Formats: sequence, structure tokens, C-alpha cells
Amino acid sequence: TLNGKIDAPYQSTAKSITGWAVKTTPANANGVFTNANQTVTYVYEKASGAPVTVKYVDEDGNELATADTLNGKIDAPYQSTAKSLSGWAVKTTPANATGVFTDTNQTVTYVYERVDGAPVTVKYVDGDGNELATSDTLNGKIDAPYQSTAKSITGWAVKTTPANANGVFTNANQTVTYVYEKADGAPVTVKYVDGDGNELATPDTLNGKLDTSYAATAKNLSGWKLTATPANATGVFTTDAQTVTFVYAKQEDNPKKEDKTPSNTQPDKDKTTIKINENKPNTSKPTTIKKQTKLPKTGDNQQESILFGLIGTCFVLLGIYSVSKKNS
Repeated sequence: TLNGKIDAPYQSTAKSITGWAVKTTPANANGVFTNANQTVTYVYEKASGAPVTVKYVDEDGNELATADTLNGKIDAPYQSTAKSLSGWAVKTTPANATGVFTDTNQTVTYVYERVDGAPVTVKYVDGDGNELATSDTLNGKIDAPYQSTAKSITGWAVKTTPANANGVFTNANQTVTYVYEKADGAPVTVKYVDGDGNELATPDTLNGKLDTSYAATAKNLSGWKLTATPANATGVFTTDAQTVTFVYAKQEDNPKKEDKTPSNTQPDKDKTTIKINENKPNTSKPTTIKKQTKLPKTGDNQQESILFGLIGTCFVLLGIYSVSKKNS
């Protein structure tokens, strides 16, 4: 209430009221006293509250999107909402996500985490696409790294490591395919030895993939002939080393030895037989000696001895006869 003499001036001022601000200053805020009561009215409205800042961060506090600012009058309500961020999901919604404006700055912080990425399937196949082992599945958050490794499969070796063996999870399914081939088998050593195990030639080595076939062949060695071919001259490569041994014997100068037993089918050029006509002896005819192209039959040896005996007797008689005739 202001008091004063008529026609004396008065001057009013708006009060400072916490949380409020003058909206309308009246025209008669200043004037003169009169003989009539006067009213000066200041109209107020709520003051503007301090801004509310809304942030969107990951678990390490890194901002994932531009912060927003909410404004309003003091005591007026505010309501914030989380942003939709690709590959992210809200992990924590703050308690002050909704509230009222005050004369103090406020911050609303939404904490996000990576959303689950689509699974990564890891396959292990041969060159024809046949699965050699059970496939594996890798899981993780989007944009989080994944790392796959080839399985150790007995008898197989990795032929192709895929370009996406390592990568990051995405919102799309991924497949990592390791392609295998047969592993190398242990070597097969091929030896060439005599009956005493002495090596006659440098050994050879056969190499190949597991379960594939091999075939060893004997060498032609001058002066030697093969006497034994091993059962494992042909086979398949395995994880164990194998040895194939060809055994040889010294070859004779004359490989076909003469048979001491007479044979009706084998000619013997070194032997001769004498044929005599026993039924009609004729001393006037010379004795004919022919070479026999056939070996004597069994039992002919005795007959031959008798014939030689007779011939000898004939020569003796002829000698005696010649001497007697000469003396007479």
C-alpha cells in the first residue's frame, strides 16, 4: 500500500517472486495520489525452468547420439523418451526420465548396450561340401568382434580358410566355411635288397594323401632276379610309415642248368650211340656208327655196355686173324 498527498507522485515496483516472472506491468504502475483509491496490479506467470538435457550413451559413457534439450516453465512437467539407435538397445532407463522443470539444470541419461547380433555359423566341409564335423554357432552383440578357428579333424587338413573367419556380428546371419582336403599320409619307402637284406639300389619314396592308393614296382637290376614280391606292394597311404621290400637273388651265368637225369624229350648232342644189326651179322660190311639225336631210354645203358663189349671182341679177333695170316 502506497500513501501520499493528493497530486504527490507514487511509483510501484514488481516484487521478485521465486519461480515467477512479471508477465504484465500495469499502466498505472507509476502515477499521482488522488482522492480515490487506486490499485496497481502486476500480473505474473511461472518463470522458465532450467533446461533438462537428455543424453544417450553406451556403458562407457560414450555419446551415441546428439543430446536433446527440454525447456519449460518451473513446475511444469517434462517427459523424455529414449532414441531408437540402430544396433543398440536401452539397458538403463533413468529415474528422472519424467519430472518437472525447476530452477536447476537437470540431466536425463539413457544408457545403451549393443543388441544381439544374428548368429554366425561355422562349418567344416570337404571339397564336395560334405560336412566333416558338427557346425558351431557364435553369438555376440552387433558390431562386437567374433573370431572363428578351424577344427582339428583326424585325417584332414584345412585347404581353404574363409575371408570372413574373423569379423563382427551384424543383424544378418553369417556363415563361415572351412574347406578341408585329405591330409598327407606317411611316406611309403620302397627297398630293393638281397636275401641278406643288403640294399641293391637306392630306396624310393612314395607320397600321397591319406586313404589314397599307391603301387610300388620292382626295379630291373642287372645280374639280379626278383625272388619275392611283398604283399604290401600295393596299398593305401596311412598315418603310419610303411616299407615295401623287394627281395632279389643273384642271377647265374647259365640260368638253365643241364639235367643229369636222362629225358626222352631233351636232345644231348655230346653223346653217341652205335647201332648194329644183331639179327644178320655181316662181317663184310663196315660197322656203321651213327650219332643219335635222342637220349637213351631208361635201361639202355646196360645194352650199350654189351654192344661195346662185342665190338671190342670183334676187333681182338680181327687182330689175331691178321697176325696169323702174316706169320703164315
